[in-house]
Amino acid sequence: MLLFIVISILTYRHQGFLHTLTQIDYSIARAVVPNWLENLIKPAYIFSHGILSGLLIFVIAFFLWGFKFKIPATWILLTSLSGWLLINILSLFFNLEVNGTKIVYPAHTTFFMTLLISYILLIIIPEIKHDLGQFICQTILLLSWVGTFMMTLLSPNYNLVSALAGWILAIAWLKFSENFYRVYAGELYRRKGFSNSWY
Repeated sequence: MLLFIVISILTYRHQGFLHTLTQIDYSIARAVVPNWLENLIKPAYIFSHGILSGLLIFVIAFFLWGFKFKIPATWILLTSLSGWLLINILSLFFNLEVNGTKIVYPAHTTFFMTLLISYILLIIIPEIKHDLGQFICQTILLLSWVGTFMMTLLSPNYNLVSALAGWILAIAWLKFSENFYRVYAGELYRRKGFSNSWY
């Protein structure tokens, strides 16, 4: 979280190397990224507003609840909803404009995709019994994140600093939320409605 705060302060005050990075807008990214690579990552555009990531997070929580993972499902929903509130408040606070274009800061795309992939890695991947299956799933998740990050750079309302800030904020929020999970999961297990849940 400290790294995110430092980056945000430097970006907001237009200082140093980070201010230079904010000038790397989507037109420069399009000039650098070859057409074949842009076509390859085009499917990642469906995550451009974080809506699909949010929907997939809800679907994961729904199925986890049905398979007796009620406490992890509750943690996922609470982490995602509070994270959605947090990033929208920050986006209103950091009103950035680069070359006449309003920049969404932090990037919602990298934030929600990082949350989504982390949920899968923490809860679902360990349930896969075969090493090959885990490796294939991890590879797909990594490529999905890279594709989303590059797509973010190619979007007119994001830039490199915004994408990095979204990623760092998601990691910090996950760590913060995991601490609450460790403290309260056992207590929640003893409550009615969660007593038969895995955690």
